[in-house]
Amino acid sequence: MPDLRRIAEEAARAGGAALAAHAGHITGLRTKSSAADVVTAADIASGVAVARSIADALPDARFVVEEPEVYDLAGVVQGDLRDDEVWVVDPLDGTTSFVHSYPCYSVSVACLRSGLPVAGAVFNVPAGEMASAAADAGASLDGRPLTCTGASRMSEALIATGFPYDRGEPLDRQLRIFERVMRPSHDVRRDGSAAIDLANVAIGRVDGFWETGLKPWDMAAGVLIVAEAGGRVTDLEGSPWSVQTSCVVAANPALHEVLLGLIMDADTA
Repeated sequence: MPDLRRIAEEAARAGGAALAAHAGHITGLRTKSSAADVVTAADIASGVAVARSIADALPDARFVVEEPEVYDLAGVVQGDLRDDEVWVVDPLDGTTSFVHSYPCYSVSVACLRSGLPVAGAVFNVPAGEMASAAADAGASLDGRPLTCTGASRMSEALIATGFPYDRGEPLDRQLRIFERVMRPSHDVRRDGSAAIDLANVAIGRVDGFWETGLKPWDMAAGVLIVAEAGGRVTDLEGSPWSVQTSCVVAANPALHEVLLGLIMDADTA
């Protein structure tokens, strides 16, 4: 039986090495959905390194990768989120940070079985930290077991979030939620990598995280890490997270209902 967690970790490190090689030398910069949504040659190089690392260990692996050029360049098979088993990869979560040399970006790798993450790794490249998890086997940070704990009251809670690329109504909605969450909280952080934000909930650096407008590759590994550390993860309506979900609320168990309630109140105000 292959060790999917180890394979995810090794692939995330391979992607991180590719990013490190491109850091400070931004090439191939182009935009995708908006002027704020960018991709670079580093995204592609990292994606190829991740895919090849996994394919070398699992020749029949199928992939869903954020950057579609990776399939041909890596010589791997494009899969589907509905596949019995598929690897979901964000080769550079936090491209804007990477472009500006802001030290908060990551490689996120997850294996899904029937739509549920069963192994995942988030490699915080500037920090050199590896958070990972496997279903029913716990979560860890560089081998140290993680237990999701933290503040139970908003007045003591540090909350993380992010902002959508779409600067129309999706941003307006996020700003309404932001105001509702910000006022009672200790403070709010925005670092630009949803994968790192989720890992930080499991680590205990932040007490909760919410964001909208996300893709499965942004969340899958981090969602598993939070859940395996004992945290709670839902969508913004309180339903269980799934790969069809474009939003996430993650927090330690004591805080989740409080944070979710604030978000739902903002959505109905």
